[in-house]
Amino acid sequence: MISLRARRARAGLLRLRRRLGFERNALRRGVDRRQRAVGIGAAAVFAVVAPPACAGVASMAYAAGVRAERAESAGHHRITARVAGIEKQDGDEQRYTYARLAWTAPDGRERSAVIAAGRTTRIGTPLRIWVDERGEMSRRPQDRTGTVAGAVFAGAGAAGAAALPPLAVYLLVRRRCDRDREEMWDAAWARLDRPHIG
Repeated sequence: MISLRARRARAGLLRLRRRLGFERNALRRGVDRRQRAVGIGAAAVFAVVAPPACAGVASMAYAAGVRAERAESAGHHRITARVAGIEKQDGDEQRYTYARLAWTAPDGRERSAVIAAGRTTRIGTPLRIWVDERGEMSRRPQDRTGTVAGAVFAGAGAAGAAALPPLAVYLLVRRRCDRDREEMWDAAWARLDRPHIG
């Protein structure tokens, strides 16, 4: 005996098949079959074009990210800076706290920078920061997580770009088919409105 879940799954597949136009139905018109064929063709083109485009772009983005990782890790260092001063500013409804950091660059010169800080920051507190080859404060160098994320986003963008031409063709054909269907409906209504003699 077929279970309820299996019957529901079969009914769902039959509904999907009917909706996509794969069942044999005498009421299907030529315009319906034409639209279905173009839709299937567009999906097939996307299935053929998207994977290599996605893989190629993601691979290039990953290689560029790995090169950026190496270049940035070679020129960036993590050092300990100390809070040399604290500045507070009162806004309309909020209070802002800034800390002036001081550190010694690899060339021996003293450097400083102002950053946003929490209210609990105190003078003399040590903070780990990233500096570039000149000893200036810099952002954290790119890591493997950033490289992988960049490759994933690039691949997704390539897949989206590959989907646009087939989708545009399908939408144009569908618009034309909708127009043909409307004309067919108008012609059918006009035949019904004609008075019958005899």
